[in-house]
Amino acid sequence: AAARPEPAAPAEPEAAKPAEEEDAPIPMSAARRAIIPAGQPLPPQPSANEISPEALAKVSEVEKGAKKLTLMELTEKTCKWPVGDPATDQFWFCGLPTQSGKPYCEAHVGVAFQPMSSRRDRRR
Repeated sequence: AAARPEPAAPAEPEAAKPAEEEDAPIPMSAARRAIIPAGQPLPPQPSANEISPEALAKVSEVEKGAKKLTLMELTEKTCKWPVGDPATDQFWFCGLPTQSGKPYCEAHVGVAFQPMSSRRDRRR
């Protein structure tokens, strides 16, 4: 006589999963991995030797009169240049009117969008 297969074990209910399966990390997409979690160091900012002295002076003057907005106060017409450490209460965004087609005011555009050749020359 042919051997009868044994019946399959009944499926475990969802609640019976081991704890390590429930707490397993959810895989992140490449885009999510690129986000820097809170408390981690920020990516390198341009150093003073990469920015023209004129642009630095202009930024210092502009930041004295900045609106010091929070993230929730920003609009498409306000400068989004971050100032300070995001982990502290002294962190703010410039908030001055943006230059047409750019996310920053005129002074911060001068720092953010410098030609590559002039940045290279200043490093030498």
